[in-house]
Amino acid sequence: MSANAPQSSSVSPLAPWQPGDIVPAPLDIYSCRVEQEWVDYNGHMTEAAYLSAFGWGSDALFTYIGDNDAYRAAGNSFYTVETHIVYEDEAFLNDPLRITTRVLDVDAKRLHIHHTMHNGDTGKRLATTEQMLVHVDMNAGKSSPILPHVAAALSAIHISHSSLPTPEDVGRVMKIKKH
Repeated sequence: MSANAPQSSSVSPLAPWQPGDIVPAPLDIYSCRVEQEWVDYNGHMTEAAYLSAFGWGSDALFTYIGDNDAYRAAGNSFYTVETHIVYEDEAFLNDPLRITTRVLDVDAKRLHIHHTMHNGDTGKRLATTEQMLVHVDMNAGKSSPILPHVAAALSAIHISHSSLPTPEDVGRVMKIKKH
């Protein structure tokens, strides 16, 4: 997880994925609380904080699939190339947040994921994000194939998650609808 993750965050006790593991659908591997720095002048969580929390949810996914410090030290990483956040409700100081994660699709170099943020006490859905990531060889400075052990983990997760219905906001287009 990022060095800047909140002190109140936690990652599920799921061990890193191994061949033959049963993959939860969706993954429920990250939770945290709304920090003081995340609260804006309106008294609720600022839009940037939602993205930070979703980013730490991605870090929990990376840990689960084997994209750890050693993987990155060898020059491999995922970079986010597109993000779409849908804000549905407010979160306030010290509210518990629970982020679930789904792998929507994966190919040799790309990963399409969806996170859902809930209030950890009430279960109310607060926000979602859909993200496209590309696997990068940081030494070469360009996209590269996902290494086999991480690709196998992502494939297993994708297979498990493919039985879930597609979230309603996936592929959503932002525009003002004219009547």
